[in-house]
Amino acid sequence: MSFNKNKGKKIGLWPLVGVLYGPIIFWILLVCLPKVEWKYVFESNKTRVARHHKKAEDIGLPGIPYWRNSGSAAILYLNRDGVAYAMCGPDFFCSEELNVKKGIHYMPINGGARRINSKVIFAANSYWCDSYDINHPGKCRSGGWVNGSER
Repeated sequence: MSFNKNKGKKIGLWPLVGVLYGPIIFWILLVCLPKVEWKYVFESNKTRVARHHKKAEDIGLPGIPYWRNSGSAAILYLNRDGVAYAMCGPDFFCSEELNVKKGIHYMPINGGARRINSKVIFAANSYWCDSYDINHPGKCRSGGWVNGSER
């Protein structure tokens, strides 16, 4: 009995996976990492909310803008005191005198708003996503809510 000791070299599974997926992962990191704002990656929820309040005040809004988590264009503004304001218009009907006046008017929402986490509030029987931290209408980023259910 003789065994053939000159077998060809076999390539293992993990080196093959590394050769195939290594360049793909490298390209994704090369494209995505420069877009990450590293100063906000390890930011606490309290500082994130304070930064968003400052950003809203700088542009003259009554509070942080939140989008309804239903995909509609309704926007709610939450100030530092927890008072929710809605812009008068088709989604929120204000008094006749406010609707007739020119310009943008805000009306406080009855019952205010309850903060679920730093990105989501509950007001007017709906969930609302922080518009500074949203992917697209109806979807909050990870850690938020999707269509009214917790991730």
